[in-house]
Amino acid sequence: MDTSVFHYVYMALIFGSVFLVVQQLVAQKEELFLRLPEEEAAEVAKKKKQQRNLLKKALRFMEPISAKALPYIKQEPLKRALLSAGGVMTLLDFVSFKLLCVLSALLFGSIIFSTKPNFIIVAGFLAFFYPDMWLKKKITKRQNEIIKDLPNVIDLLHLCVNAGLDFMLAVSRVMKDFKPCPLRDELSEMWRESQIGRSRKQSLQNLSWRVNLPETTSFVRTLIQADKMGSPMGEALEIQAEELRVRRFQRGEAMAFKAPVKLLFPLMVFILPVVMVIVGGPVLLQFLRGSGGGMGL
Repeated sequence: MDTSVFHYVYMALIFGSVFLVVQQLVAQKEELFLRLPEEEAAEVAKKKKQQRNLLKKALRFMEPISAKALPYIKQEPLKRALLSAGGVMTLLDFVSFKLLCVLSALLFGSIIFSTKPNFIIVAGFLAFFYPDMWLKKKITKRQNEIIKDLPNVIDLLHLCVNAGLDFMLAVSRVMKDFKPCPLRDELSEMWRESQIGRSRKQSLQNLSWRVNLPETTSFVRTLIQADKMGSPMGEALEIQAEELRVRRFQRGEAMAFKAPVKLLFPLMVFILPVVMVIVGGPVLLQFLRGSGGGMGL
């Protein structure tokens, strides 16, 4: 293998390993934060707020450069992705975040790998795609939470509608009583849009556009069709809730079938060599001792 290619692969493996380790540490830190006593949790929350404020200041510093880069990117798909992630950032802040990651990687890369410019380029390249990976992870996590809560919310809407409430009033009722979650936030946004004058159809379509899930798209399409045809809304909600539960069960089955395939690589790389050493080691040692004894005779 060419030496330069080996260096690139080696650099990518280093950055990937560091990224995974940092990601696990952050996840464990958030889990421990939930278990801390009240006073310590408040102190940790204060420190996290200070870190966010520092990041905001850095993003504001990068805004003049980011504003010049905006016309050269596809804004609509990125806006939708940011909304699907829960509106974690504005479009300008996200572009600033990408530039900040690249500049930071180039700066630290030039300090650590001052004699290897190729490594600095690889570091900047990987840092450019890190915000996209972070955003994709946020979207996936939020969508999974919405899929989990959607059947229960539809059941509650079904009960409220059958009790005689209008659909939007049922949304308001469920929004007040349901636990805090991403789906509740989306219902709140839909309720807010209906209050400022948008039609029920437009509010539902905006909900589907923001969440960007087949389940919510099917749910919204069913409600719009039932409203258009004059069908009972409660019956449509009941059918939709049952369909979503069937889909969730099928998704769980599909994930269970994929598990053996995903476990194959770790088994082959990490577990099989150890088993071979444990099982074949004594046999090999015995064979070598027997061969040595025979040669001695």
